[in-house]
Amino acid sequence: MTERAGEVSMTAHVANQAAARGRRSAASGSEPILAAKITTPDVPHWAVERPLVTKLIAEGASRCPLTVVTGPPGAGKTMALALWAAAEPRAVAWVGLDHFDNQPGVFWPYVVAALRRADVALPKALHVAPHGRLDHNGFLTHLTAALAAQDPPVTLVLDDMHVLTEPGVLKGLEFVLRNAGSGLRVVVASRMDPLLPLHRYRLAGQLTEIRASDLAFSVTEADQLLAQHGSMLTADLARSLTQRTEGWAAGLRLAAISLGSHPDPGQFVKELIAEDSALIGYLVEEVLNVQPPEVREVLLSTSILEHLNADAAVELTGDDQAAGILTALVRTNAFVQPIGSGWYRYHGLFAEMLRLKLRCQHPGRVAGLHRRAARWYERNGMLTDAVRHAIQAGDWQLAADMVIDELAIGQLIEPRDGQCLAEEFMSMLPGEAWTQPAPLLITAALALAAGQHESCATALDAADAALAHVPADEEGPCRLAAAIIRLTASLGAGDLTAAAAAASRAELMLGKVPDGKLARHPDIRRRVLYGRGAVELWSGHLDEAARIFESGLAEAGSGDERERADWAGYLALAEALRGRLSRAAELASRATRSAAQHRRPGRNPDPAPLVALARVHVQRNELRKTRSWIKQADAALGSSPDKLIGAMAYLVAADGALAEGRAPVAVQIIARARSGWHVPAWLDQQLNLAEARACTAAGDIQAALTAARRADGTSPEAAVALARAWAAAGDTESARRALDPVLADDRMPDRVRVPALLVDAWLGYSGDDGTRGRRSLASALHLAEHEQLKLPFLAEQSWLGPVLSRDPHLADSYRRLFAPAPGSAQHPAAAKTPDKAPDDRDPVLVVEPLTEREREVLVHLSGLLSTAEVASEMYISVNTVKTHLRSIYRKLAATHRNEAVRRARQLRLI
Repeated sequence: MTERAGEVSMTAHVANQAAARGRRSAASGSEPILAAKITTPDVPHWAVERPLVTKLIAEGASRCPLTVVTGPPGAGKTMALALWAAAEPRAVAWVGLDHFDNQPGVFWPYVVAALRRADVALPKALHVAPHGRLDHNGFLTHLTAALAAQDPPVTLVLDDMHVLTEPGVLKGLEFVLRNAGSGLRVVVASRMDPLLPLHRYRLAGQLTEIRASDLAFSVTEADQLLAQHGSMLTADLARSLTQRTEGWAAGLRLAAISLGSHPDPGQFVKELIAEDSALIGYLVEEVLNVQPPEVREVLLSTSILEHLNADAAVELTGDDQAAGILTALVRTNAFVQPIGSGWYRYHGLFAEMLRLKLRCQHPGRVAGLHRRAARWYERNGMLTDAVRHAIQAGDWQLAADMVIDELAIGQLIEPRDGQCLAEEFMSMLPGEAWTQPAPLLITAALALAAGQHESCATALDAADAALAHVPADEEGPCRLAAAIIRLTASLGAGDLTAAAAAASRAELMLGKVPDGKLARHPDIRRRVLYGRGAVELWSGHLDEAARIFESGLAEAGSGDERERADWAGYLALAEALRGRLSRAAELASRATRSAAQHRRPGRNPDPAPLVALARVHVQRNELRKTRSWIKQADAALGSSPDKLIGAMAYLVAADGALAEGRAPVAVQIIARARSGWHVPAWLDQQLNLAEARACTAAGDIQAALTAARRADGTSPEAAVALARAWAAAGDTESARRALDPVLADDRMPDRVRVPALLVDAWLGYSGDDGTRGRRSLASALHLAEHEQLKLPFLAEQSWLGPVLSRDPHLADSYRRLFAPAPGSAQHPAAAKTPDKAPDDRDPVLVVEPLTEREREVLVHLSGLLSTAEVASEMYISVNTVKTHLRSIYRKLAATHRNEAVRRARQLRLI
């Protein structure tokens, strides 16, 4: 059967449905007219006024020759027309059609009778020839002429026009409609588009189309319908019922009738579709049973799908004609709704009915249909749907195999926005004794995503044990998935040794994946690359880590913003550790903005860019911002623990405490960073270096030397920390011996060279080589200026302040490095005494940062406002202004307001 043949067959069956309305033999022109067929239906007492639908019909009937109201059985077409007709002031002729009207000799007498019943003036001699023979030059011409003369126009309603398929009837109707002009309006109710040349009317703007979506009841209308039947539901239950029925009129009416005798309305709405319900009976009798066997087979077999297309229908039925049947069902409004791009869905209640019938009549077929659907979805790249159907078939092994084979383990470990694959496995029994690796790997990935690390390790070990019995060249996707889970888990737990081994295994297995398959699943390669970058970063190979993250960011291009944010966040951290602060700040800011825009509700941000920003700000002595970002990073780490990033956050916090002059607190923070785990070598070195700096600042030189020696002896950073400790101890020779190799290496990065030069400058100034000291200090300032690297200078305040006092030109040349930020610790900066020239003043040392309010007071003072005027401008009391002034004088070492303003200007605070 061709597709067109399928449509014709379907149309014929739709027409046959009307046969049950009245059994009578084919009529002829001489047979009597049944008054019920030409009488506008009465509006029952329970009917609900529907002003929006009535308005649509009224507007169509007033301005267009043809108005078509289409919808499936029970959509409320006839009732909507009856409500409109009851309110219509002009003449309405009504003809209720059935299967026996599908011939000219029956159809036209009813039309004429309906028109006369509506008081339309027609010639008395107008009649149809006996036995249905029409004279188009006679009857139709006279009828059309009479209708064309109507003013105002008459409206002819043809209810259930889908039964009219006979060409003679349709040609005659189209002739009258085309030639009656403004004297006739035709309003049609049909289950499908009437077989008229609708395209002509659309192009001419002479057609109004009212569809099932227009006829659907709103929640308010549904509530009113229930009330008319004496049934009351809560607002939530009424909304739920309307959603379940999709506003389908017959469904709501049947529900309203049944609700009256049901003791539990909530349970009734929940179990709306039951084998013995009135709804089931209506759908079975009015929609399903009237279809031919091949159509019923398509409907039942495809009912397991939420959405379907022609290819899926053919796959599940094994019938090449299924595509044509599906198209015909859509055309005949048989509760099959197009949703675009060749896809369709069944009306919700209709789908539930079909599934119920499938389970009752063919219980043994259900699992097989789901497996077939799973394979079809997998072949077509719709993995989540494939897994859903495999699970509905009860085949967890198949579901797990598909995820592993499609290299989608990452969607379980860390779902992206819109990815709901993990949700499909939520009903997977955790205690199931799986023996195959795939389900064990799924269990491990889900446990890892849920933060259940012990369960993850147990399942992963069991999967590895299962894979150990398989030849090494088999189960490649399983081995790759196992390596990725191990890599992710190890990085989160801070086990860098295990992470490095897992990254190597993942790279090895990735190389065995065919290029075509890898091209279809690029996420798996990105995940392995990301893991390798993290391993390199925490191993201290900062340049290699930055290269990997840079390449990942470039590959992401302008694609997924969440993915770009991930790459940018880790790259920002690598750049911050390399000392490239401006680049780190740019990347981290971009990552946090993008993540905030695309993050799912309730999900905390990625901690990597937050820690990167905190490190940038602490290195620039912007401590208020540092604290803010550390606080956000702490919250993110609380929901997504990561030992390695957490340790770096502790390091930043320790640097912040040290910048504030709280060396003992810094030591305590470092101890907390080490607590409870085996710290990887490079991070342990960084903690040792921070401890050495803190102990030096606290004056505990022996502890500083011990900490510096614990760091890698070949590390230049360790050499600088050791040299500084020796310098603090007064052992210049040992300090020089540790420092000279670092200074001799021109390739040393600025993050190492700046503190090395500062130690060398200290040694020069404290000895007899002031020239070397100044040269080294100037070099350190020059290198630090580009990135505004201020933190190393804070540790040298004890000797740097006096030096800058004696060298105002040097201090003034690098004033930006000494300008304090809000909430920062204060650097030594140049100031001048009143008795010298403006460019030759003594340095000013701010011992404590000014608050925002204190700065505001200074701004007003610089404008020569009195104390009372300042109070008025700031909406505070005079006493509060005086309190601020006392604090300002103390912090700026000033004795009066003019001196305070002058010194604030020197420091560029105002």
